[in-house]
Amino acid sequence: MKNSLYFIVLLALLVISCNKETNIEPKELVGKWEPTYQVFNESTQQWETLKVYMLLPKIEFTSNGSFLINNRPAAEGDCCGSLGNKYGVSGKTIIFSEFNTPCPDALCLSSNCKDWIIKRLASDTLELKQCPNVTYRYIRGK
Repeated sequence: MKNSLYFIVLLALLVISCNKETNIEPKELVGKWEPTYQVFNESTQQWETLKVYMLLPKIEFTSNGSFLINNRPAAEGDCCGSLGNKYGVSGKTIIFSEFNTPCPDALCLSSNCKDWIIKRLASDTLELKQCPNVTYRYIRGK
């Protein structure tokens, strides 16, 4: 009986520790990130290399909370108003702010794309679920 109680307590602690959401500190993101041209295929649960020509930008998270795309403020080239010049992190979500006004004639995929989900962050690898529901892999730049 005593062993059963210990086992139940141990199992409960294990379940609680596994269910805790990992909070990511903004300082862990700071730096330049280069695209690997790999996307995660949800149906096969595999990483695939893009087979079509598509120019993906380099992204940068600065220590003062700025978000840059190809060394320029991110909102500068965003006609849909989904990328901001500033970022913050809540849990595993990157939340953008300081948006530009959307372009009047822009055809945008979704108006609800104001944050990205961090799927994985290691010292040299960043996997981001971006709009419209695509997960890209980046490596830390030099």
